[in-house]
Amino acid sequence: MNKKLLLVDDDLEITALLKELLELECFVVEIAHNGTEALTKFNDTFDLILLDIMMPGVNGLTVLTQLRTKHTVPIILLTAKDNELDKIIGLELGADDYIIKPFNDRELIARIRATLRRKYWDISPLHNGDPTPVEYNIDGLKVNVRQQAAYFENKYIDLTGTEFQILLKLLEQPSKIISRDTLSESVLGKEFLPFARSIDVHVSNLRKKLPTRKDKLPWIKTLRSKGYLFVTNNEPT
Repeated sequence: MNKKLLLVDDDLEITALLKELLELECFVVEIAHNGTEALTKFNDTFDLILLDIMMPGVNGLTVLTQLRTKHTVPIILLTAKDNELDKIIGLELGADDYIIKPFNDRELIARIRATLRRKYWDISPLHNGDPTPVEYNIDGLKVNVRQQAAYFENKYIDLTGTEFQILLKLLEQPSKIISRDTLSESVLGKEFLPFARSIDVHVSNLRKKLPTRKDKLPWIKTLRSKGYLFVTNNEPT
């Protein structure tokens, strides 16, 4: 089934062009021209939202904040401002990615497809003798690969697709340092840049959502200039 996108932008010309482009790529597209309309139109049938930050009235960050109180739908921010603070705030509020206007059409499509892959991860290898565990259980934390869901003491944890895939990558090699470069390429689908903070912000959001573990150890440890590791029960801190 073709993926359904909600495109939110107050620029009528841009939305018309983007709708045509996305439909050529076999996406089903609905448009909202302001934040209020976006919140009214949104429902659980949408697979991804393209959300402009700078809109009059209810802006994109407000829409993002309200949606993240109840929904984990992937959200890519669109912004004409190459402003590091805007990008960091958007990621901290739960955006999965951002792209700066004007952007290359192929880059936008690639970002959308990469974000959707993180949300709807291909689990087919699990049926063909692949040794990857179907489920991880560590100190009350259960991560089900097939369900793409995480639980702590059987209580569901609301993670975005990006946060879940970062957690999964760290769980695949517990107690081993995973570099920011590796996480950026395998999860975000793009090269890590020294001054970019996308991965750091996503990891920070993930930490905030993971409940305190029973043995009081941190779930994720940061190693300066090296990367991150998932802490097992016998991992020194």
